[in-house]
Amino acid sequence: SRTGSIGRLRGGMIDGAATVHFAEVLRRFRDLRPEVDLRLVVAPSGELLGQLRRGELDVAVCVRDGSDRDLIVEDLLVEHLAVFGPADRPAGPPDRWGPWVLFPRGSRTRVLVEAGLRRLGAPVDVVAESNQPDVLRQMVRLELGWTVLPVVQAASGPDPLSPLVADPVATRHLAAHRRAGAVLPPAADDLGSMLLTGA
Repeated sequence: SRTGSIGRLRGGMIDGAATVHFAEVLRRFRDLRPEVDLRLVVAPSGELLGQLRRGELDVAVCVRDGSDRDLIVEDLLVEHLAVFGPADRPAGPPDRWGPWVLFPRGSRTRVLVEAGLRRLGAPVDVVAESNQPDVLRQMVRLELGWTVLPVVQAASGPDPLSPLVADPVATRHLAAHRRAGAVLPPAADDLGSMLLTGA
Protein backbone atom coordinates (compact mmCIF):
# COMPACT_ATOMS: atom_id res chain seq x y z
CA SER A 1 0.00 0.00 0.00
CA ARG A 2 1.31 3.44 -0.90
CA THR A 3 -0.24 4.90 2.23
CA GLY A 4 0.68 2.13 4.69
CA SER A 5 3.77 2.05 6.89
CA ILE A 6 5.41 -0.60 4.69
CA GLY A 7 5.09 1.53 1.57
CA ARG A 8 6.22 4.87 2.96
CA LEU A 9 9.81 5.92 3.63
CA ARG A 10 10.47 9.28 5.28
CA GLY A 11 13.96 10.57 4.55
CA GLY A 12 15.83 13.77 5.22
CA MET A 13 18.95 15.18 3.57
CA ILE A 14 21.00 18.32 3.71
CA ASP A 15 21.05 20.36 0.51
CA GLY A 16 24.35 19.02 -0.84
CA ALA A 17 23.37 15.41 -0.24
CA ALA A 18 20.03 15.75 -2.01
CA THR A 19 21.09 17.89 -4.97
CA VAL A 20 24.68 16.82 -5.62
CA HIS A 21 25.97 13.64 -3.99
CA PHE A 22 22.88 11.42 -3.95
CA ALA A 23 20.55 12.93 -6.53
CA GLU A 24 21.20 10.04 -8.90
CA VAL A 25 20.74 7.48 -6.09
CA LEU A 26 17.35 8.99 -5.26
CA ARG A 27 16.30 8.86 -8.94
CA ARG A 28 17.42 5.23 -9.21
CA PHE A 29 15.65 4.27 -5.97
CA ARG A 30 12.38 5.73 -7.28
CA ASP A 31 12.81 3.78 -10.53
CA LEU A 32 13.59 0.48 -8.75
CA ARG A 33 10.98 0.83 -5.99
CA PRO A 34 8.00 2.68 -7.54
CA GLU A 35 5.66 1.17 -4.95
CA VAL A 36 7.46 3.05 -2.15
CA ASP A 37 6.08 6.47 -1.25
CA LEU A 38 9.39 8.28 -0.61
CA ARG A 39 8.91 11.53 1.30
CA LEU A 40 12.05 13.68 1.36
CA VAL A 41 12.77 16.68 3.59
CA VAL A 42 15.71 18.93 2.66
CA ALA A 43 16.91 20.95 5.65
CA PRO A 44 20.01 21.70 7.77
CA SER A 45 21.52 18.92 9.88
CA GLY A 46 20.13 20.15 13.20
CA GLU A 47 16.56 20.29 11.92
CA LEU A 48 16.82 16.85 10.34
CA LEU A 49 18.20 15.22 13.47
CA GLY A 50 15.48 16.85 15.57
CA GLN A 51 12.84 15.37 13.27
CA LEU A 52 14.61 12.00 13.34
CA ARG A 53 14.71 11.89 17.14
CA ARG A 54 11.01 12.83 17.29
CA GLY A 55 10.17 9.91 15.00
CA GLU A 56 9.17 12.14 12.07
CA LEU A 57 11.91 10.73 9.80
CA ASP A 58 13.18 7.19 9.24
CA VAL A 59 16.67 8.20 8.09
CA ALA A 60 18.62 11.47 7.89
CA VAL A 61 21.70 12.10 5.74
CA CYS A 62 23.59 15.00 7.24
CA VAL A 63 26.84 16.19 8.80
CA ARG A 64 28.18 13.89 11.50
CA ASP A 65 29.60 15.14 14.77
CA GLY A 66 30.34 13.68 18.20
CA SER A 67 26.87 14.35 19.65
CA ASP A 68 25.12 11.56 17.74
CA ARG A 69 25.88 8.72 20.17
CA ASP A 70 22.20 7.94 20.68
CA LEU A 71 21.82 7.21 16.96
CA ILE A 72 23.07 4.56 14.56
CA VAL A 73 25.47 6.38 12.23
CA GLU A 74 26.95 5.08 8.96
CA ASP A 75 29.59 7.22 7.26
CA LEU A 76 28.94 7.86 3.57
CA LEU A 77 31.56 10.32 2.32
CA VAL A 78 33.98 13.10 3.23
CA GLU A 79 33.69 16.58 1.74
CA HIS A 80 36.48 19.14 1.45
CA LEU A 81 35.54 22.72 2.40
CA ALA A 82 37.48 25.43 0.58
CA VAL A 83 37.76 29.23 0.59
CA PHE A 84 35.99 31.14 -2.19
CA GLY A 85 36.06 34.87 -2.83
CA PRO A 86 35.93 37.45 -5.61
CA ALA A 87 37.71 35.93 -8.60
CA ASP A 88 39.68 39.07 -9.53
CA ARG A 89 41.48 39.36 -6.18
CA PRO A 90 44.43 37.26 -4.98
CA ALA A 91 43.87 35.42 -1.72
CA GLY A 92 46.84 36.90 0.13
CA PRO A 93 47.73 35.73 3.65
CA PRO A 94 44.94 34.32 5.85
CA ASP A 95 44.99 37.30 8.21
CA ARG A 96 43.66 39.41 5.32
CA TRP A 97 40.83 37.06 4.27
CA GLY A 98 37.18 38.04 4.51
CA PRO A 99 34.72 39.41 5.47
CA TRP A 100 32.62 36.28 5.35
CA VAL A 101 29.21 35.06 4.23
CA LEU A 102 28.70 31.70 5.93
CA PHE A 103 26.24 29.07 7.05
CA PRO A 104 24.33 30.24 10.17
CA ARG A 105 25.90 30.25 13.61
CA GLY A 106 25.32 26.95 15.38
CA SER A 107 25.22 24.85 12.21
CA ARG A 108 27.58 21.88 12.17
CA THR A 109 29.33 23.15 9.05
CA ARG A 110 29.77 26.64 10.54
CA VAL A 111 31.51 25.13 13.59
CA LEU A 112 33.95 23.27 11.30
CA VAL A 113 34.54 26.35 9.13
CA GLU A 114 35.22 28.70 12.04
CA ALA A 115 37.65 26.23 13.61
CA GLY A 116 39.48 25.84 10.31
CA LEU A 117 39.74 29.57 9.67
CA ARG A 118 40.99 30.28 13.19
CA ARG A 119 43.57 27.50 12.88
CA LEU A 120 44.94 29.30 9.80
CA GLY A 121 44.92 32.69 11.55
CA ALA A 122 42.06 34.14 9.50
CA PRO A 123 39.68 36.60 11.19
CA VAL A 124 36.04 35.46 11.30
CA ASP A 125 34.12 38.65 10.52
CA VAL A 126 30.71 37.44 9.32
CA VAL A 127 28.54 39.96 7.44
CA ALA A 128 25.77 37.63 6.19
CA GLU A 129 24.44 34.11 6.77
CA SER A 130 22.38 31.62 4.78
CA ASN A 131 21.57 27.92 4.94
CA GLN A 132 21.54 27.83 1.14
CA PRO A 133 24.89 27.22 -0.62
CA ASP A 134 23.52 28.82 -3.82
CA VAL A 135 22.72 32.01 -1.90
CA LEU A 136 26.25 32.08 -0.45
CA ARG A 137 27.69 31.60 -3.94
CA GLN A 138 25.63 34.50 -5.24
CA MET A 139 26.77 36.73 -2.38
CA VAL A 140 30.37 36.00 -3.35
CA ARG A 141 29.63 36.86 -6.98
CA LEU A 142 28.10 40.15 -5.79
CA GLU A 143 31.32 40.73 -3.78
CA LEU A 144 29.46 40.93 -0.47
CA GLY A 145 32.06 38.68 1.12
CA TRP A 146 34.08 35.48 0.98
CA THR A 147 32.72 32.05 1.85
CA VAL A 148 33.73 28.49 2.68
CA LEU A 149 31.77 25.79 0.87
CA PRO A 150 32.10 22.14 -0.11
CA VAL A 151 34.19 22.19 -3.28
CA VAL A 152 31.71 20.03 -5.20
CA GLN A 153 28.83 22.44 -4.49
CA ALA A 154 30.76 25.62 -5.24
CA ALA A 155 32.01 24.17 -8.52
CA SER A 156 28.65 22.85 -9.76
CA GLY A 157 25.90 24.58 -11.71
CA PRO A 158 26.12 27.80 -13.71
CA ASP A 159 28.89 30.29 -12.86
CA PRO A 160 30.97 27.94 -10.71
CA LEU A 161 33.40 29.35 -8.18
CA SER A 162 37.07 28.38 -8.02
CA PRO A 163 38.91 27.98 -4.70
CA LEU A 164 41.21 30.87 -3.82
CA VAL A 165 43.67 28.56 -2.07
CA ALA A 166 44.51 24.98 -2.96
CA ASP A 167 44.26 23.38 0.46
CA PRO A 168 40.87 22.84 2.11
CA VAL A 169 40.07 24.80 5.27
CA ALA A 170 38.20 21.85 6.79
CA THR A 171 36.52 18.57 6.00
CA ARG A 172 33.04 17.40 6.92
CA HIS A 173 31.70 13.86 7.12
CA LEU A 174 28.28 13.08 5.69
CA ALA A 175 26.57 10.13 7.31
CA ALA A 176 23.24 8.30 7.37
CA HIS A 177 21.58 8.55 10.80
CA ARG A 178 18.74 6.46 12.18
CA ARG A 179 17.23 5.81 15.60
CA ALA A 180 18.50 2.80 17.52
CA GLY A 181 15.75 0.22 17.91
CA ALA A 182 13.42 1.89 15.42
CA VAL A 183 11.37 -0.44 13.23
CA LEU A 184 11.95 0.82 9.70
CA PRO A 185 10.10 -0.05 6.50
CA PRO A 186 11.93 -2.68 4.42
CA ALA A 187 12.70 -0.09 1.76
CA ALA A 188 14.97 1.74 4.24
CA ASP A 189 17.56 -1.05 3.96
CA ASP A 190 17.48 -0.83 0.18
CA LEU A 191 17.97 2.93 0.20
CA GLY A 192 20.71 2.62 2.83
CA SER A 193 22.61 0.10 0.70
CA MET A 194 22.33 2.36 -2.35
CA LEU A 195 23.60 5.36 -0.39
CA LEU A 196 26.58 3.38 0.93
CA THR A 197 27.58 2.04 -2.46
CA GLY A 198 26.52 5.04 -4.54
CA ALA A 199 24.68 2.62 -6.82
